[in-house]
Amino acid sequence: MKAAQLVLSLLIMLYSVSSVADEGTEHFLEPEADTAYVQFVEIEQQLKTASYEAVAGLLTPLQQYPLYPYLQYQAYLRFPARLTQAEVNQFLDAYPLFPSRTYLQQAWLTQLAKDGRWQEWITAYQRLPNKSAAYQCDLAQAYLHTDQQEQGLALTASLWLVGKSQPKACDALFEQWAQLGNPTASMAQKRYWLAAQAGEMRLARYLHRYLDEDGNRLASAYEALLKQSERVATADVSIFPAMAQQQVIKKAFQSLARQSVEPAAQQWLAYRSHLPAASSLVHTLDVYIGKRLAYAQTDTAAELLSRLDPDHQYSELTEARLRQALGADVIDWIVVLTLITTLPADLQASDRWQYWYVNAVQNQTPVSPVVGDEIGDESVVEIKTIEGQIGESQPLDDIWNQLAQSRSFYGFLAAAHQQLPYHLNNQPFNVNADVLTELQKNPAIQRAKEWLKLDRPTEAQREWLSARASLAPDERQHMAALSFEWGWYHRSIMDAIRQQQWNYLDARFPPLFTDLFDRQASKNEIDVTWATAIARQESAFKPEAMSPVGARGLMQLMPSTAKLTAKKYGISLAGTEQLFNPETNIALGSAYLAEMYQRFDGNRTYASAAYNAGPNRVERWLKERGHLPLDAWIETIPYAETRQYVQNVLAFRVIYAQRAGQEVAMLSPSERLLLAYQQQSEPSEPDTVN
Repeated sequence: MKAAQLVLSLLIMLYSVSSVADEGTEHFLEPEADTAYVQFVEIEQQLKTASYEAVAGLLTPLQQYPLYPYLQYQAYLRFPARLTQAEVNQFLDAYPLFPSRTYLQQAWLTQLAKDGRWQEWITAYQRLPNKSAAYQCDLAQAYLHTDQQEQGLALTASLWLVGKSQPKACDALFEQWAQLGNPTASMAQKRYWLAAQAGEMRLARYLHRYLDEDGNRLASAYEALLKQSERVATADVSIFPAMAQQQVIKKAFQSLARQSVEPAAQQWLAYRSHLPAASSLVHTLDVYIGKRLAYAQTDTAAELLSRLDPDHQYSELTEARLRQALGADVIDWIVVLTLITTLPADLQASDRWQYWYVNAVQNQTPVSPVVGDEIGDESVVEIKTIEGQIGESQPLDDIWNQLAQSRSFYGFLAAAHQQLPYHLNNQPFNVNADVLTELQKNPAIQRAKEWLKLDRPTEAQREWLSARASLAPDERQHMAALSFEWGWYHRSIMDAIRQQQWNYLDARFPPLFTDLFDRQASKNEIDVTWATAIARQESAFKPEAMSPVGARGLMQLMPSTAKLTAKKYGISLAGTEQLFNPETNIALGSAYLAEMYQRFDGNRTYASAAYNAGPNRVERWLKERGHLPLDAWIETIPYAETRQYVQNVLAFRVIYAQRAGQEVAMLSPSERLLLAYQQQSEPSEPDTVN
């Protein structure tokens, strides 16, 4: 019992610390009075070394505990040779929402294959079919081992005849299939072109060994053309299969556009005249080349972009042309206005383009045909909505005021323009106690709750997401309320987003790690709500978050950046795993954010962009387009991700400040002077930055 007492002491210590943490810290549920969770942790460890004979005695005391199936599952995985199909079926029936149930099935199938029990394998597979290629290859093996040759060979051929490499688990099957004289040259040729169509050229080159002389000659010609993009415009690609033709054309012109977009666009305009106008290839390359042209601020690029889509068929290209117009040395507001009126009605009605619409009207000379009569000093315009033209002309102030009601980056800009308060439009969720009670009866939800008590949010999340599939719509609507009630704030943010509960701000914008952010913001002389907004955008406050490229923790720091920052500012960093510690991550992230703030002369917009895309890129963008109004500079950031990132961070900062009862402007007085509407005579709003 000494082990159990030690575990209990550690857990009590952990949750004692949790219970006295500051109110804004994600804290999860505290364990109840019973010690079942302590027994669970102890038995979970014992099962790693326990004998088969001892397992039943270990598990029996916890049969009623919600996490009992995890102990049973672990025991089954340790002793798959002792399993029976009846036990597997019983487990699958008892726990239909268990996240790892497919792994149990796979372990059982692996054991049956190892034992050569192929007929039993087929029976087990049919109980919970697995469509992954590896298990389909095992199914083919099972057919071949049970005198079902026709089915086995047909399945093997279909598995081989795909445009991608199959897993190593299929190698033995394919070797057996090859001994029967497969594949034929015609099959190899078909697979070659499937691989070529998918861009899987490593596989395609491997397949040369199975091709006949003519097939090899054609394949070699195709591969040579792929390496010489400049030849495609004059080459006869009709000798290749249709889908391979599209692939080589697409790859060639994309490559040319990356090298020099304007000559590539000229070549593409000449080449596409020979292709069907409705071709998906035409659409793909029009948009690809057009978006690249949008950031080439030359008269030729603008003219080429308009030729790519003269009738405004592609909203993506119309928006690209708008950003090109907004990025010009001198913005032609009539062009901006005209382009906005060609957008689809739903995009015209968006906050983004309504903002630029009224800016365009306000900045252009009053000679454009889209501007209505002038009544005194007040211009009036007509705005289209999703339903179409809705009739009455509106004064510009009415449009500004309507936009200022929106909780968005553009809505907040409009509110500042009109000297109106920011509108958060918070709508607390109306909790139905009966629905919430029923939701908590779900076995997967109960297991998630226990995992949170054990401070294991990854396991809890697996159960939570598994439960979602079994829930009725009204129960799903209550998931954010329940995770928020539990103090599982990262999950409440994600649940509210998943259910599109956009106005449920309690769940979407909880104040977390407030003591840590206050301390580090004060130390680094930056605005605390700005640092908080960065963390909210980066990780939605998930301490263990890790991006596909390796950024870690709440403020998503790359290990290399973290190490340099730690060394520069004397912050302790023992290893990259420490970046998952909120205190360390916030200390490093705040220091790095403050460094960006100083590097870009106290401009939060540029510093936020640098935090996301890197300071060198932002310096290049400023060199190229630093003369632009600040809002136009944001709108023309070349990376869509960074553009949205900056807008979100600036807006989130306002939301956090307002919810904390602080008066704050989204932009500082000096930043506001850089906006397109140039309201330099307006009184400045209060700002929290010193």
